[in-house]
Amino acid sequence: ISERVRLREEAARASHLAALGELAAGVAHEINNPTGLILLDLPIIRDVFRDCLPLLEAHQRSQGEFTLGGLEYSRLRDELPLLLAEVLDGAQRIKQIVEELKDFSRPFDARQFGPVDLGEVVRKAVHLVGNQLKQATDRFELHCDTPLPPCHGNAQRLEQVVINLILNACQALPERNRALQVAVRHQREGGFNIIEVRDEGVGIRPEHLAQVTDPFFTTRRQVGGTGLGLSVSTRIIEEHGGTLHFASSPEGGTVVTVALPVLAREVMHG
Repeated sequence: ISERVRLREEAARASHLAALGELAAGVAHEINNPTGLILLDLPIIRDVFRDCLPLLEAHQRSQGEFTLGGLEYSRLRDELPLLLAEVLDGAQRIKQIVEELKDFSRPFDARQFGPVDLGEVVRKAVHLVGNQLKQATDRFELHCDTPLPPCHGNAQRLEQVVINLILNACQALPERNRALQVAVRHQREGGFNIIEVRDEGVGIRPEHLAQVTDPFFTTRRQVGGTGLGLSVSTRIIEEHGGTLHFASSPEGGTVVTVALPVLAREVMHG
């Protein structure tokens, strides 16, 4: 009975995620076009204002202070570039959210799978987030066993997961003297490659631990979190036949463990 209940719950969750995915894809499509226009038009408006500045300066020198849009020119001259930069940042933030929505709704395509060197995936991900790591901690370590047996998967999708886990760990560190470690190793038992991301950050409260991979759940909404990163990561790992596990306690740091099955020998040589 418990197995039947579990299967029913999994089916309901899969159906719920599929419906959310369709909704996310529709929202992303509708938002994408107006955001694209904003990102295209704003730099033109900024350049027009910059080119007009000599004329406006000359007008102020000859005619004295004047207003544009109800604001004194001397104030507008300083504030308009800042306003345009804020709008541009906002539009780029919307674009990033749209990309996350697209990732969330992207269908699984096994044709894009092949042999993957997990060590190379992790090293590339670490390189890509190098600046964020430097800003977050003075104590970063990467341990990568070699050689690792290949996994069957999509390197780009797995790289996306590793980047997301490292960035989350960076955001959890309150001070630069807290450590962040990434390790990749082979586990003979069961035939898995393991990625472990360990941080000495603020940790996750017990009531939040079960929700961290839920779509749109985030404790960082006020600073721009969408709650999609870990949900997308979980989906990708499940597509690869793997598991994603979180162990954490408040102020005790967090350990995220990704287990991915290695490629069967007959597939490797077939």
